[in-house]
Amino acid sequence: MIDTADQDELRNTIREALAIGDLDFDAIIEECVEYLHGVAEADTVRAAATEIAAEEFAAYRSDQETWPDVLESDRLIRAFRELETAGVIARENFTCCQSCGTAEIGGEAPEGAEPRGYVFCHHQDVQAAVDGHGVYLSYGAFGGDEAATVRIGEETVAVLRRHGLAPDWNGDSGRRIAVPLTWRRRRFGRLAAWPGGPEPEDAGPLKVTYRDYARGRGEDDAVPMPLAAARQVLLDLPPRKGNFATFEGRSGAIVQMIWEDGPRLWLESPDVATQSSRGRHVTSAEAEDLIRVLAEEDRADLARLGDIEVRPWSAG
Repeated sequence: MIDTADQDELRNTIREALAIGDLDFDAIIEECVEYLHGVAEADTVRAAATEIAAEEFAAYRSDQETWPDVLESDRLIRAFRELETAGVIARENFTCCQSCGTAEIGGEAPEGAEPRGYVFCHHQDVQAAVDGHGVYLSYGAFGGDEAATVRIGEETVAVLRRHGLAPDWNGDSGRRIAVPLTWRRRRFGRLAAWPGGPEPEDAGPLKVTYRDYARGRGEDDAVPMPLAAARQVLLDLPPRKGNFATFEGRSGAIVQMIWEDGPRLWLESPDVATQSSRGRHVTSAEAEDLIRVLAEEDRADLARLGDIEVRPWSAG
């Protein structure tokens, strides 16, 4: 039997997991079972969590429809992607804590790359941010002295401000960068589904597939999405070689992209008639703009990017 206090704990655990956004229904239920391990029988916890989670998934889906077009967490990830392409490894929701994050962040560097530094927020930071307490960013320089670490902090603060956030930092290399925000992520496809829930709606002008190999996530069957959800797919895709996303408009026009070494983001549109793809390397902001045009105008408008390279398919 699950008492009222434990039911409240389960509900809070489920709400937090929904907002963090990286676990599907079944994984959230198993997290609840682990959370109350030793308090009640696993099957009892699983049954109670399943009932509560169905209610919370429905409420989250309804609330999501009222959200603004760009979330504060979107702005943070946009800033991180800009830092990444400038030579600073940037990760959100990375490892369990600061000690583990600092120990493991170097392993995120692509093979052969020499990043200048790093910045990250860890899982406990994101848990706090779900309740509106913001995140605290750890940062540092690889192989540098304190002055190099301060420069990474200054660069991070400047990029965060450019993306509409208000970081608080006094320039002390021993102090983490505070970023006021509330963390929440949109749910779509399997991440939005729950047993007995409604079938996914044909919600939006885009059909999206993607694969995040590093974290074992993706949608191999096309998921209909509004622009905001499609943009989140792009933002949440870590800049690791091979991670890709494909966006298809109503008429069949396609914009697809893949992270390459560097990291650099290659964006292209396939042309079946010529058995080739037209594309170029782009910034995350340019990729977002192409997705927007595809959603709003049903066009793969690569011409707006300037010079375009043609890659014959036979060339691999």
